[in-house]
Amino acid sequence: MEDCYPVQETYAKNSSVITSTRFFDLDLGISDPDVFTPPATCQSARPERMAESHC
Repeated sequence: MEDCYPVQETYAKNSSVITSTRFFDLDLGISDPDVFTPPATCQSARPERMAESHC
């Protein structure tokens, strides 16, 4: 159909774990660009070093 944009994401962790997600009825464009604006509380946030992970 016109303006139909199916999207699929597939993630393979290893040969036995595969996750697939499908999205339908998406609209082209960004309906609310303000979702990309960080909240005002982030302006006063101070950076912290994260602990190292040993995965």
